[in-house]
Amino acid sequence: MQFTTTLVTAALAATVSAAPQKTVSSNNQNGSIYRFGDAKQCHHILRDSGACGISTYFKKVNQEASFVAMPSDVFDKYGSAQNNKLCGKEITISHNGQTRKAIVADRNLSNDHSIDMCLDLWKAFGGKDNDGTVIHGMHFSINI
Repeated sequence: MQFTTTLVTAALAATVSAAPQKTVSSNNQNGSIYRFGDAKQCHHILRDSGACGISTYFKKVNQEASFVAMPSDVFDKYGSAQNNKLCGKEITISHNGQTRKAIVADRNLSNDHSIDMCLDLWKAFGGKDNDGTVIHGMHFSINI
């Protein structure tokens, strides 16, 4: 009986671990600059003051990572504040042959419906310091 119980438990564990992840993505997303100047300071603001509360509720997330704010029309579909399923998740963003990774830390309420990012990411995708032009046609994906 012990052997059968062990096999059933192992089979259930394998089934649970094989559960498929959901991917949130878009092939036509806007990107915008959250704050010009020092990227490290910008990332710390998103980490410490963003809707997700990364520095308080997501201690296992690399606190020195790059952070972004997701457009509210995307963010709001997955919960509120630190209970949002996107919070603390790695996002992969691509545009014009460049790909970067960051962590979702905040909600962007702008009318641009854009992913807000700091200067290091902004420059990687062709943006310039002190140029707030919206970048169109970005691709992103997040496994939740």
